[in-house]
Amino acid sequence: MIKDMILFGKILYEQGLNHSHSGNISIRDGNEILIKRHGAMLGYLTKKDIVRINLNNDKKDKLASLEAKVHRAIYLKNSEIKAVAHGHTIYATVLSLHNKVIKPIDSEGRLYLPQIPVLDCKETIGSNEVAKKIPELISKYKCAIIKGHGAFAAGKNLEQASMYLSVIENASKILYLSKVYKQFSR
Repeated sequence: MIKDMILFGKILYEQGLNHSHSGNISIRDGNEILIKRHGAMLGYLTKKDIVRINLNNDKKDKLASLEAKVHRAIYLKNSEIKAVAHGHTIYATVLSLHNKVIKPIDSEGRLYLPQIPVLDCKETIGSNEVAKKIPELISKYKCAIIKGHGAFAAGKNLEQASMYLSVIENASKILYLSKVYKQFSR
């Protein structure tokens, strides 16, 4: 599991889905969660950058990502979810500022994520509001974007969660560039 976290942390960073210290990933392991340590560089994780926290309480969250409560809430809502990836996706975040839902126009985007809900919250990073509202969306759509903040995606493993996060950004990039092209090709 730790090797997967190191690998997919690097992949998400190399794809440009996070800046040097942003984003986080986690894996559910029974009644525990392995999650990125707060302040660790996602693209350069080592074993010491991954902390083990409780699934049912926050007593061990001190070193964990600020988004630990959001990850926990997602796992508690849906026992089939075994991994969560969160990225500060640029194009998806831009589109989230102006849309309540993002509907991919490319064939692969539509295949994996026919629609991506945008959640508008007053507080974002690690907030109780996000932890309360996002699990339902994740269970229904596999992913969601927090307006002005970034995207969360979940799956049966970290590869699947990372793939959904990547699809969110790729579909958002295609949609955004298509709108720009249409505007300037008139």
